[in-house]
Amino acid sequence: MNIFKQIFAFVLTVSAALTCTSVKAEEGMWLPGTLTQTRYDQMREAGLSLTPEEIYAVGTSSLKDAVVMFGGGTAVVVSSQGLLLTNYHCGYPQIQAHSTVKNDYLTNGFWANSLEEELPNPGFSVSVLASMEDITSSIMQNITPTMTEQQRGDSIKQAIARIQKARTPEGSYRADVRPLYAGNQYYLYVYEVFSDVRLVGAPPSAIGKFGGDEDNWTWPRHTGDFSVFRIYVGKDNKPAPYSPDNVPYQPKKYAPVSVASIRKGDFTMVYGFPGTTDEFVSSYKLDYLIGRNYPARVELRTQRLRIMDSYMRNDPSVRIQYASKYAGVSNAWKKWQGVIRGIKRADGISQKRTYEVYFTKRIQSDAQQTKDYGNLLDNIRKNIEASATLDMVTTYYNEAAMSVELLKLAGIFKATCPTGVSGKDLKPEEAARFFASAGSFYKDYSASIDRETFTAMMKAYQNNIPAEYQPTEMTEQLKKHKGLFDKWADEVYEKSVFRSFESIEAVLSKSVKKAAKTIAEDPVMLLYESITEMIAAKVTEPHRRLTQQYDSLARTYTAARLQIDAGKIFYPDGNRTLRIAFGRVEGYSPADAVEYLPFTSLEGIMEKDNPNVYEFRVPQALKTVYENKDFGRYADGNTVRVCFTASNHTTSGNSGSPVFNGKGELLGLNFDRNWEGTMNDFVYDPDQCRNITVDSRYMLFVIDKVYGIKRLVDEMTVVK
Repeated sequence: MNIFKQIFAFVLTVSAALTCTSVKAEEGMWLPGTLTQTRYDQMREAGLSLTPEEIYAVGTSSLKDAVVMFGGGTAVVVSSQGLLLTNYHCGYPQIQAHSTVKNDYLTNGFWANSLEEELPNPGFSVSVLASMEDITSSIMQNITPTMTEQQRGDSIKQAIARIQKARTPEGSYRADVRPLYAGNQYYLYVYEVFSDVRLVGAPPSAIGKFGGDEDNWTWPRHTGDFSVFRIYVGKDNKPAPYSPDNVPYQPKKYAPVSVASIRKGDFTMVYGFPGTTDEFVSSYKLDYLIGRNYPARVELRTQRLRIMDSYMRNDPSVRIQYASKYAGVSNAWKKWQGVIRGIKRADGISQKRTYEVYFTKRIQSDAQQTKDYGNLLDNIRKNIEASATLDMVTTYYNEAAMSVELLKLAGIFKATCPTGVSGKDLKPEEAARFFASAGSFYKDYSASIDRETFTAMMKAYQNNIPAEYQPTEMTEQLKKHKGLFDKWADEVYEKSVFRSFESIEAVLSKSVKKAAKTIAEDPVMLLYESITEMIAAKVTEPHRRLTQQYDSLARTYTAARLQIDAGKIFYPDGNRTLRIAFGRVEGYSPADAVEYLPFTSLEGIMEKDNPNVYEFRVPQALKTVYENKDFGRYADGNTVRVCFTASNHTTSGNSGSPVFNGKGELLGLNFDRNWEGTMNDFVYDPDQCRNITVDSRYMLFVIDKVYGIKRLVDEMTVVK
């Protein structure tokens, strides 16, 4: 049997391969609607009382209908009027967009006292999964053993486009086809898309981001990481563009919110849209990421964060401008550090290599498998080695060069006004489109921050990337300025027409011919053109070929593992599709003689209070309620629980995911992982991997007792 037939046979029988078991109960991101009896029995034994149909069903309401794809994260519907709870950091871009120095919702929080005060968010939408279906046979029906990887990819793209077009229902729906098991299986996901989503409430950053970057990815946490939104629809309860006449959405299902006590060992189920994981990764790829790529990314972002922070701490307007940008840069920055540390602590690369020795011995015991897979791992190693330099150039292009905001703006200009860059007459309609995006760009732009970033990032690029991948414009400018990056930056930020909205407006108000010439000769545009042309000429195509080759090897390796390890239960890597993870409330031991409990409380917030540090300034309203011990039904003994940890397998994208008890009642919102467990994108360690959840009781306590927005709590179904 040739390798193609083996892989195709796996594709058609993947479900059967998932009926066995050997992984830890807590590990895995499982497809709802495809839970095996073994997995479901494990969940029932752990504390689940829902039936599979109550978790996922099509045609009748189920818990899936309360779970919402919210930007890059997840949200949960908690009322019959379309009320959503998600993480504060998931709603942060919308909160920041509504904030000004006069109405500083980041510092002061925002609470709508009526439906009329809820704030629309143009361009933002959320999606609810309507159905999912295995369509592997339809995708693969035209694939033949003689196809090249390019031909195979083109055939799959054509099949996906055809199926998405044919299977998208009329109305506000979106059909996505997503690969599973490295492209060995394909599923069709149909979503209902709601485009009128309004901000209802958010605590101040001193609650929603309490602890800031110092506490991010760590435990213990005391962060009230939640915000409140609402879905609006037309009067027929169907999705509709924003209109003041729209009404709150009446969902098929919403989650009751629990205020019952949570105890160590209690069952927890995370239901959400996890991002990318790579549990099938080889030791060679993991070694490259941990030893070279991630450290470079961390160092570049460290420099950028240091620059932003120095300005944000001294200017409230800059703090508002860059709040969301800073959060976006810092999140992955700290995660990568945790992954590096966690993989080293767990000896993850050695784990992968140990498995690869086992894999090699298994295939060597079978002549056909030796023929099909004998060179597979060596070919993966060769691919990683051949790709490393080009991959690092791409990394520095994205993390260094394109982190300079004016270079990004030049790219926007080129995409919007292609005739202007070519030196031809600038078309008025192109200029108008550019102005529409430029206004929002300059609203949140600091030339001082960008200039320092330019200096640091250009220096990092020049110092770490081989000479053959240096853009010509950079080489010429450094020669002109005698290697002084500061002098080069001075010229760029003094002369570029992109330096301010007023400057670009003045140029574009000239004759179209003069404007086009000025833009084409602008120092920012010249650098942007030079670096993108170099990437296109020397990097894009060879990097694409090597990436395509790696994808083929990874797909074959995944199929081979499923064939060889037929007795092991496998789950597909996360890929922003709806998944279930389950576990139990429990702490962990991160180091010798250190034992973390699974709960934090209000006392911990007060212990961390520091009026001199922005991230640890406890709001007076919270202090007052704490001092009065006015906890109401949200109390747990003589305090209020804030956060808890559990052993659910989560990743990025699970932010905002509802965490349910065994009855499908909301215990809280997943918002983070512990730093020691961030390596679970590659290696799962049941002793160290913990997800972090903000307790439902703390969210309701803040809404009701601290800020007095009782109407929102009254709207929910609160259970005990």
